[in-house]
Amino acid sequence: MVNYLYIHIPFCIKKCIYCDFYSIPFKSHIAEDYIKALCMEIGLRKDVVGNLTAIYIGGGTPTILSEKEITGLFKAMRDNYVIDNDAEITIEANPRTISEDKARKLLDSGINRMSIGIQSLIDKELITLGRSHNAEDAIKAVKDVRSAGFKNISIDLIYGIPFPKFQISNFKFQNWEYSLQKTLELEPEHISTYELTPEKDTPLYEDIKSGRLVMPDEGVISEMYYAGIDILKEHGYVHYEISNFAKPGYECRHNLNYWDMGEYLGIGAGAHSFFNRKRVANIRDIKHYIESINDNRIPVAEEHYITNDEALKECIFLGMRKTDEIDMKLLPDKKRELMKKAVENLASHGLLEIKGNYLRLTRKGLLLSNEVIVQVLLSLEESRPS
Repeated sequence: MVNYLYIHIPFCIKKCIYCDFYSIPFKSHIAEDYIKALCMEIGLRKDVVGNLTAIYIGGGTPTILSEKEITGLFKAMRDNYVIDNDAEITIEANPRTISEDKARKLLDSGINRMSIGIQSLIDKELITLGRSHNAEDAIKAVKDVRSAGFKNISIDLIYGIPFPKFQISNFKFQNWEYSLQKTLELEPEHISTYELTPEKDTPLYEDIKSGRLVMPDEGVISEMYYAGIDILKEHGYVHYEISNFAKPGYECRHNLNYWDMGEYLGIGAGAHSFFNRKRVANIRDIKHYIESINDNRIPVAEEHYITNDEALKECIFLGMRKTDEIDMKLLPDKKRELMKKAVENLASHGLLEIKGNYLRLTRKGLLLSNEVIVQVLLSLEESRPS
């Protein structure tokens, strides 16, 4: 039975230029129909859900919904599922969609963790990213959420933000340090720092391709990443995953379950699930999603059974994202020997640290994690039959 639940709310004030997630502009009549469909899907899925340890409401911008709509979602969950008394219940928020009064009502509904997408505390950078808020809005939102009584607040930040072609780029590193320091003044329990990656089919990608926006040099981006690690460590944050930092005891349960390859159920248009050795994706289009639910059909678009070989690779890929060591003894003997050769080579280049059968990424390896993990996974291909 699944103990972790994700609910997807695809509505936004407006779509940010870097976002490639499924989201649409908010329209109240569509949202009303969508919430009804979510509540119905919650009921349709009750046979696979056990006691819930963590619930994560993401998007999109879930806090664009009214308190009444969010309360309705929780009623459907409580009618169909058992939620542990100490469950971690997170909702994502845009600074423009939260107030002290609304935060208090969300806290009363059972939500106990707020993840606020600030991204930057430099107004010019927020304009470049196409965000709907400014730095003042962001700071006020965090203070309002704290005043409402939230004791577990997470803040998202982005580094490596591009700049207009003719703008001097010397201040990009200083801007990042400024955003970090201002965030620390707000004393959140959790901070996520993400390198901006231009994804194809986004306006950001086209702006960079056309030369209207220029990405910072790779060396500057590296300095930003390391500065984030050092500054946050100095202020007592544990670096527990490539992009995530928390005060001790505030590591995100939802995230840890994902990286530990735990099972979870995804509810909503475009939501993904993993249970019974299958990865399942819901219908992405909201109109077709609602139609499927109204026909009393679970809205699955595709599903894939994970083979033993795929499960092993996913375990390595996800496990190496964490800063904890992973145990190579969990691998079959032949694959462990193949992998040892690869990791010893990577260790000689200062990318991995090996202690007996345990390994983890070094400081240098964290920055190049994607490339390092790919090399480790490629080493396992040698054991495949020709």
